[in-house]
Amino acid sequence: MKIRKRFYPRSLQDCVATAFMAAIIPITFWFEVYVVIPGVHGAESMFNWIHLGPALFLLYNVSANMLATIMCDTSSGTEIVTVPADVAVGTGLGSKSWHLCSTCEAVAPPRSWHCNTCGVCVLKRDHHCVFTGCCIGHKNHRYFILFVLHLFVATFYASILNNYFIWFVRGEEFRNWTSVVKIVFPLAMLMIDTSTRQYYLVIYLINMVGMLFTGVLLIYHGRLIISGAVVHERNSRDYNLGRLENIRMVLGEKWYLTWLTPFMGSELPHNGVNWDSVQREASKNK
Repeated sequence: MKIRKRFYPRSLQDCVATAFMAAIIPITFWFEVYVVIPGVHGAESMFNWIHLGPALFLLYNVSANMLATIMCDTSSGTEIVTVPADVAVGTGLGSKSWHLCSTCEAVAPPRSWHCNTCGVCVLKRDHHCVFTGCCIGHKNHRYFILFVLHLFVATFYASILNNYFIWFVRGEEFRNWTSVVKIVFPLAMLMIDTSTRQYYLVIYLINMVGMLFTGVLLIYHGRLIISGAVVHERNSRDYNLGRLENIRMVLGEKWYLTWLTPFMGSELPHNGVNWDSVQREASKNK
């Protein structure tokens, strides 16, 4: 992995969203491990230690994959871009694949687009993610989708525990109409009620929203990945090599092990530059 030289968020929106993610991940971990799980099973229960294993695994993978997404340089500058001799930039094939980036003043490969926020052309650009403050492209797509996957599993796991803890274990405190109002207007209610219970409800709500949001993201981007497309190609099958090969294009040769850790070496089968051969192969599957 080549490290980005400027990995910090460039816009105010990115700064706020990335800082929120960096803060809420450890806060949620603390809440689940030190408040919810002992509250459900009892302070001295052996089940607290059983929960600790998957909790640490999810914390590690969410944090490490998020960091890898941010740090990985997926710009066109990471590869030697050699324009094929038979491609005339700006005409014919070049108008739809190879093109001149006026900002970078360089020829950009097919599926690569310039990001005004990141200030570079990104190989096989999918989208700009505000929660990591960077573009998702050819080389960090793996880390992004696994970040979303582990985040969904973590929020789903936490939401199950939180619902039982809030509505059953501490039901006498929370099963009332004021709790509904506080959930609907959590930030406003924090101005009025600064008790511990209100903070519990805020974290509960963040996890529920996070579970729904990451679940939708996982379905949306998962469908794109298995069809061999990125966001702006969502209605195209130009690079569809079949489900397994499409997954390998994102997760690499060891795709079946990459969920264990972002440090798992899994070489991508493509350099992210020369897509003409992939397009020709995909046309045979149509």
